[in-house]
Amino acid sequence: ASCPYCSCSCPSCRRAPRATSAMVTVRAVVSVAALALCPASGFYLPGVAPHDFQRGEKVDLKVNKLTSTRTQIPYDYYSLPFCKPKDGVKTAAENLGEFLTGDRIDSSPYQLFMRDDSYCNVLCQT
Repeated sequence: ASCPYCSCSCPSCRRAPRATSAMVTVRAVVSVAALALCPASGFYLPGVAPHDFQRGEKVDLKVNKLTSTRTQIPYDYYSLPFCKPKDGVKTAAENLGEFLTGDRIDSSPYQLFMRDDSYCNVLCQT
C-alpha cells in the first residue's frame, strides 16, 4: 500500500500530500474570487487630490461664498469690504462638483507658507 501523503511505500510518512495541477487551479480560482469579493477600504473626493507640502512651500488660500442663517441667498466673498489681492481676484478652476453646488472659488491675498509661523501681519486697510 502506498502512502496517502506522498505516494511512497512508507506507512509512517507524515509529509503533506502533493498538489496536483487540478488542486493548484482550484486554489487559484478560489483566491481570485476571494480577492474580487473583498470590499476595498478607500475613498475619493472628486477634485481633491492629496498633496505633500514641503517646509516653506506656499499654500494657496482660496475663498468661497458666504452664507447666512438669516437669508438663503449666499453672498459673493468680495461683495463685502474684504481685502482683495493686489493683482486682482482670480477665479480658480472649478470642477463639476463645485459648479453643481454653486461654489465660486476665488483667490485671496493671504500669504501662507507650510510650517512657517507668522503673527500680526497687516494685510490691508479698508
